[in-house]
Amino acid sequence: MNDYSHRTIRSEEITIDVRICAALAANRGCEVYLAAIAPDMELTVITLDEAPGILPCFEEDDACLNLPNTSLLLCYNPAQVLKMGGKHYLTGPVILARTNMDGEVISLTIDEVYLFQKYLASHSITLMADDQKLPCICID
Repeated sequence: MNDYSHRTIRSEEITIDVRICAALAANRGCEVYLAAIAPDMELTVITLDEAPGILPCFEEDDACLNLPNTSLLLCYNPAQVLKMGGKHYLTGPVILARTNMDGEVISLTIDEVYLFQKYLASHSITLMADDQKLPCICID
C-alpha cells in the first residue's frame, strides 16, 4: 500500500501539501476551515476553534487585511507588525479566513489556499538582525 500522507501538489512554483487538499475536500460543510502560518509553523489548515490557539486574540482585537480582488482576510496581531524602511512587515502568526456577504467566517476552498500561497510567494521576506533570521510578510 502506498503512503500518500506526505505528497505535495506542485503548480508553477507553489506547493500545497496533500493533507491540506484532503482536509478541504473532505469537508461537507460541518466544519469551518481556515489556513494559518507562523514563523515557526508551515502553512496548515486549521478549524475555526483552533484559531485562538495560534492567534490568541483572533476575532477580537486582530487587524485584518483584505487580499486584493478576493474575499480573503489576512488576520494578524497589530502588535506584531514591524515598520522598517517605510514598509510594514508581519512578524507573528497569520490566519487566512474567508467571509460571506453577511460577514460570517466560512470555510476556505483549495483554490483560496492556492491564492494565499501565491500571495505568500510574492510577499514573504526574511529580514536579518544581529545574525538572526526573521521571516516576515510584507503588507505594503
